[in-house]
Amino acid sequence: MPRGHSYSGLSDRQVGILFIVPFLVTAVVFIAYPVAQAVLMAFYSINPLRPGDATFVGLDNFYYLFDDSLFWDSFIQATVWTLSSIALQTVLGVALALLLHVPLRGISVFRGLLLFPYIVPTVVIALIWRWMFNPEIGIVNHSLMSSGLIEENVYWLSTPTIAMASTVMLNVWKYTPFVIICVLAKLQTIPLELYDAAKVDGAGVWQRFRDITLPQLKEVLVVVVIFRTIWTFNKFEEIYLLTKGGPGTSTFNLAIYSFEQSIANLRMGVGAATAVIMMGVLLVGSILYLRVFRFAEEES
Repeated sequence: MPRGHSYSGLSDRQVGILFIVPFLVTAVVFIAYPVAQAVLMAFYSINPLRPGDATFVGLDNFYYLFDDSLFWDSFIQATVWTLSSIALQTVLGVALALLLHVPLRGISVFRGLLLFPYIVPTVVIALIWRWMFNPEIGIVNHSLMSSGLIEENVYWLSTPTIAMASTVMLNVWKYTPFVIICVLAKLQTIPLELYDAAKVDGAGVWQRFRDITLPQLKEVLVVVVIFRTIWTFNKFEEIYLLTKGGPGTSTFNLAIYSFEQSIANLRMGVGAATAVIMMGVLLVGSILYLRVFRFAEEES
């Protein structure tokens, strides 16, 4: 059979196109079309109860957002929530991956257990955490009072700063395993000869981590941070199920703000405009992050 032709009579290029077509169709239907619709809706005034009465309003929805103090509060809280979660996930993920990389008997059992938080549905986790942080009957307050660390119940989900910290902890607990898996996979590809040579040269544990492990992990950490930033910045269900954006609006992020504007306030156009701004922020942030990483890599 001539080179470049498959047994079905199609060329390799044609077979490749056949494999790509389902992905392209799926991407258009479930990604490109919804994004285009969201961008289009951002320029209309739409009441979800009367979707046929859409009115073109130009940039009015964006002007409304920029004049709304709650939008800016939600933007700041979304940024704090995202940066805090990603920083903790990255540090804990790398640390735990290094521990799980140690060749000990039974270590594979612990590697399997770390997947548990990641595979449990978010709804189940949020409901369990609400019971755990219940000020009267929750196990968290009971344990802290039994150990003498606190003298009275802490209202974890009713105090603004503590409520935000609680949502961050939930996100970190659930998604740190994703970071661990990615980092652990990369650690297992690093040649052991590099560490042996460093030991011969007298390099300590910290020096080996700084000069060998960390540079080897750079590329995977870039991908992990970008993906986790996008997913966390867009997160809705965790905060909504745990605090519903409260107390007050102290844990509102842009996803909840968009939901409230679209569903509670019947302003679909404003909600869509919020989503467009979120998409723009993430796009610009990802490009800047990649440029900074490439610049740092060139400098080194």
